[in-house]
Amino acid sequence: MGIDFNESDILKDILNFKIVNRRKLEEKYGFKILDYTIEHINDFLCENNNGIIHKSKNYLYYFGKYYEELFKVDDRSINMKMSFRRELITLILLLGKEKLNIYKFNKQIRRNEQNTKNIQNDLKQILKIYNIKHSEYVKISNIEKLFESKNYDLKELRENYLMEILMRRMEKIYIGKSTYQENFYFKILQEILELKGIKYMKKLIFSYIEQFTDIISMYEKYSILTYFILNMRNTNIKFKYCIKRTTETEEFFLMMEKIYKREKLKMDYKFITLFYKKLHRKKRKPEKILSEINKAVMVEKSRETFGIKKVEIKKKKEDKVEVYSIAETSVNFGNENLLNKKLVKKYIHLDETSKIKTLVLIDVEENQILKSFNKVMKFFNFVEVVEIYHLNNFKKIITKNNTNYEQILIISNSKFLNIIRNFSDIPIFNFVLGKERGTLQSRTNILKQMIYLRTMMFQYLEFKKDRKIFRKRMNYR
Repeated sequence: MGIDFNESDILKDILNFKIVNRRKLEEKYGFKILDYTIEHINDFLCENNNGIIHKSKNYLYYFGKYYEELFKVDDRSINMKMSFRRELITLILLLGKEKLNIYKFNKQIRRNEQNTKNIQNDLKQILKIYNIKHSEYVKISNIEKLFESKNYDLKELRENYLMEILMRRMEKIYIGKSTYQENFYFKILQEILELKGIKYMKKLIFSYIEQFTDIISMYEKYSILTYFILNMRNTNIKFKYCIKRTTETEEFFLMMEKIYKREKLKMDYKFITLFYKKLHRKKRKPEKILSEINKAVMVEKSRETFGIKKVEIKKKKEDKVEVYSIAETSVNFGNENLLNKKLVKKYIHLDETSKIKTLVLIDVEENQILKSFNKVMKFFNFVEVVEIYHLNNFKKIITKNNTNYEQILIISNSKFLNIIRNFSDIPIFNFVLGKERGTLQSRTNILKQMIYLRTMMFQYLEFKKDRKIFRKRMNYR
């Protein structure tokens, strides 16, 4: 018994984060009913002598251990489920030079003509997301103008979607050669982008970034890779200056030569000059800032902050702390109108607050570290920060439980960040920094995620507590 490509992705999320929100997982992978998929995955886990994924009304959680071999999808018959089909169709819609040709697509995915209705329906559903009618898509020849008429910037959509796909598909949390289905997926992606070696590009560019630049966040690295993929054929660059080959730039030129030779393309010196400048923007190392934040955390009781803005808990008179909640006895995160409900702010005594020992991992560039940390932690006053690391410098594997912290909170620009191989029962939570413009929108995004994550954090602790009580009772019997 095996699992398919998408089930493997779901398994990675649940096994590494330990607890996930059901609705958000359904949205992420396009499943309308997740229960059947989870049942199939649990059968697979049991067959491989692993613990199962547990279900509640709002959450999926996992306490068992696992082996990396679980993620190996060896089935050579491509299981073309709806979510997988639609992901490929979206790639063609946003990144392809031509409109979707159903006959050609059927041939690419090795399906017969009976699959035509499914593909047509998939396309209609994807177009609905962008408020585009199927009839409009069929009639128009210029896709960019069609998206513009719906107030979308197609260039921005392309960049964002490709970067998300690359992060999701290329940041593997296991070691070993690629599976058949992964190779098939990248073959289709490369045909759409008219490229020969995306993985090869990633390997060379990321290696160069690590050795010769100050770029540290995963988001920025994949932003660089996406920019290169989408612009390496651009010949309309208006730039007079061209980079010269010197001792300082030799490694950069060697990298570019390897990539362009693999792609059988002529190197455009104006583009590679811009790319070099993009890679080598002047930045400082983050160690000093992180060291100062860690010192500020350690001396918080004495309120000595070494010139840093207060690493807040936001205190009020009589040593009280601000707490936000929804004006309901229970919070249903399946409700899309969550923020239309009344947000309640109240003050409680510090000795009444319950705090979770938390290791914080920052995944932003150096100039955003302090601002991002202060902005998020201002509202996360239920968290006791033990220590702060940059994700780039943190070991990407957790083999056992840690007595110093109960959970990990990652602060990042990316929602597809699953690069820590977590063999413990320590949960990992991801706070996604928004791109909202304006103080009010930014604050709303933080509050929404804070309430959602706080509920999930304490729920996981309850699950763990119940599990320990159950084990004691079983041992007593």
